[in-house]
Amino acid sequence: MTDHDFTQVKYWFDLGIKAVIGVVVSIVGMDYRAVKNSLQELEVSKYHLQAEVQVLKTELNYIKIALEKIDRKLDKVVSN
Repeated sequence: MTDHDFTQVKYWFDLGIKAVIGVVVSIVGMDYRAVKNSLQELEVSKYHLQAEVQVLKTELNYIKIALEKIDRKLDKVVSN
């Protein structure tokens, strides 16, 4: 093997390694982007669920107060 052939093999080997690294980085980047999008969707979903839970808590509190009023009125009627 001559010095020129060795340099050419080294060049192609270096180019191949760089190509493999580029492919790996691209795959990792796509995976990162997919995970990031999933996390954003989960965050939005969490926000909506928290809002719904807050509304339900408020409605439940209102129903509880209304039932307590009805209970007091029934107690008045029964005690008289």
